[in-house]
This record gives sequence, C-alpha cells and structure tokens, in this order.
Amino acid sequence: MDTAITEVQQVLQRFQDGYTARDVASLDEFMQLFVPGDDAELIGIGAAARNQNEWFQGAARIREIVESDWKYWGDVRLEVNEAKITVKGDVAWLSTTGAIFQTDDLQTDEVTGFVLTQMKELLENEALSPRQRLVEASHFGVRRWREREKPAGYRWPFTFTAVLVKQEGHWRFHTIHWSMPVD
Repeated sequence: MDTAITEVQQVLQRFQDGYTARDVASLDEFMQLFVPGDDAELIGIGAAARNQNEWFQGAARIREIVESDWKYWGDVRLEVNEAKITVKGDVAWLSTTGAIFQTDDLQTDEVTGFVLTQMKELLENEALSPRQRLVEASHFGVRRWREREKPAGYRWPFTFTAVLVKQEGHWRFHTIHWSMPVD
C-alpha cells in the first residue's frame, strides 16, 4: 500500500479511536486531527444549510459537535480498513461506511434535555418562517424520539466521506460529511 494512503488510514483510525474512547478530557488532542482555524467543516447527518443545524465550520464549532457526539450519541464504528482512499499530492479523500449502535445511556434526562435545547434553537431560528420553524423542530423531535426508543445495540448504518490535507507533514481533516440512508 502507498505510504500516503497508509498515513491517511492511520488518521482515520485515530478518528475512530477518539469516537471509541469518548474521553472529553482528550478532546483538545483529538482536535489536532483537523485543519486549525476556520477552514475545516464537519457536515452532520441532519445538515441542510451551511452554518445551521448540524453543519459546522471552523475548529471551535467542530469541537462543540464532537464533544456533543461523545456525550450524547451512540457507539460509532467506522469501517476503517474498508475505506477507499485516494491521494493526489497534499490532498486526500476517502469514503467508507459504518454504523452507530444504540447505547443505554441515550435514554437519560440529560440527553433528552440536550435534544430539547436543540429543538428550541430550531424554533427560535428567525432565518426560517414560523411555519418552517414548527415543521423543522417537530421533524427533528420526532426523529430524535424514534432514535431514543430503539433498543440498546440497534444498528444505524451511515456513510462517511472526508477530505484531508497534508500540512507541516501531518494529514488533517479539512471536510467530513456523515450521511444516513433515508428510512
């Protein structure tokens, strides 16, 4: 295997290791996997518009969503060894699949409170019409409620794509996109 491809796969493995450990105390170290500053993007499964719900730009915003994922999301497992990785110079892109497995700790009042806060943000989003706010908040709430009602171990498949750039000898994530099939 090409050295650059191996290096990118190792970065993807470190990303997976962070999501496996979910150690918020090591979040600053984990963020070294991303391009610093405002260029990096993480596009979540519910994203529909830049810098709105689940579309995060810049290291500080990405740190927020990763911390939230580690506290309030299920057990993420990427198919690291199955990733298709392409490298051209100092840019690499990859695609792979994975799954989020439902965990018992998603049934807590803390998680429910976090979801309610997100719904409130949708209801207060003045960029949307009142009708759009109601539809978006309702859809979001029903989707989250459905997720929370699945039993522990339930598997939610997803697709993961990313672009990495090589900076100062290190591969770093520039753009990540999570997507889930419509059900």
